[in-house]
Amino acid sequence: MIVGAVTAVLGAVTWLFNGVRAERARLQKLYADAYSAVVSYQEFPFAIKRRRAPTPDSHQTAGEERLRISGALHAVQEALHNYGAQIGTEPSAVFAAYTMLVDTTRRVAGGYMHDAWKEAPLNNDPGMNLRLDYSPLTQPQNEYLSAVKRDMSFFRVWIPRLRKAKKP
Repeated sequence: MIVGAVTAVLGAVTWLFNGVRAERARLQKLYADAYSAVVSYQEFPFAIKRRRAPTPDSHQTAGEERLRISGALHAVQEALHNYGAQIGTEPSAVFAAYTMLVDTTRRVAGGYMHDAWKEAPLNNDPGMNLRLDYSPLTQPQNEYLSAVKRDMSFFRVWIPRLRKAKKP
């Protein structure tokens, strides 16, 4: 009788901890992948500026590069929207921080992308060194990562009511 009770208690504790571990792993992947999509978006000013220049032998290069870059950008935009929708089902603090990070990244990196398309493609190695000021993204990045850390604490994952704040 005692052995059965101890086994049942240990089974329940194991089930609880495994559930918390699985939920934390799910959240960690979601939040990391969402952050990765933001970082990928930030890389596009570099990709645009470093696109291949047409050569006398290949006049189609410019069109091919536009298609290549716009296709890759489309995939990242799709990922940003997808992760925004998924994170929208999570606590409002994480969703608000992610939305602010994405909006700020679009404004800052988008401006750099706009400028990069206006410039001629690179045809030299020294031009590869680009300096872009991403300091306006520091605060939104830190706020997102802090919200993620708070959301992934053991007790917030263990007791879902602590995670589900009202949406604004």
